[in-house]
Amino acid sequence: MIKNNDWPVLRALVEKRKAEGAKIVEMEQAGCIAIAQYRHFDYGAIIYGGDDVSQAEWNTRSWDKRKGIRYNLVMLCRELVRMF
Repeated sequence: MIKNNDWPVLRALVEKRKAEGAKIVEMEQAGCIAIAQYRHFDYGAIIYGGDDVSQAEWNTRSWDKRKGIRYNLVMLCRELVRMF
């Protein structure tokens, strides 16, 4: 469970988006995408959904211990960059 003061704010935002019909809420890439649009450059991302904040309590889903998956994603990104 999150042990800081951010959880009530995050929960409120998640509930707002769920009420609007959202199935997922992404927070980190939105800023990067906005900057790319503003600066007029191409931007791409592979988003890895590690944790789950859709319930009353935060579920880490042990994302920080799944090093094999994260390594494979980094290698995939490396190969994709080489292609371009």
